Amino acid sequence: MQKLLEETQGKATVFLKEFGFEESEIESVIQKGLKDLEETLTYLSDLLNSDTLTQKDVDSVLHGLKGLLFQLGNSDAANEAEKLRYTEDMNEIRQWL
Repeated sequence: MQKLLEETQGKATVFLKEFGFEESEIESVIQKGLKDLEETLTYLSDLLNSDTLTQKDVDSVLHGLKGLLFQLGNSDAANEAEKLRYTEDMNEIRQWL
């Protein structure tokens, strides 16, 4: 999970600059986005360790993660999250985290 957060933080800075954000705005946007991303990743991790795990719940969280990752400029990870929405192997998702 930490690797994904760090990778996304690095990509977000470049992405937001290219998108037209002012230098003074970038840090707060990134911090808010990373906080949301970390909370969502933690929720997914908890869900994967839950006794009430359902494919529908996992799909919903992965869909949200995809959006967050795209918004932060990490399209590679966003595409991976989209791909994982269609796996039934929860261990594959755990390894990605």
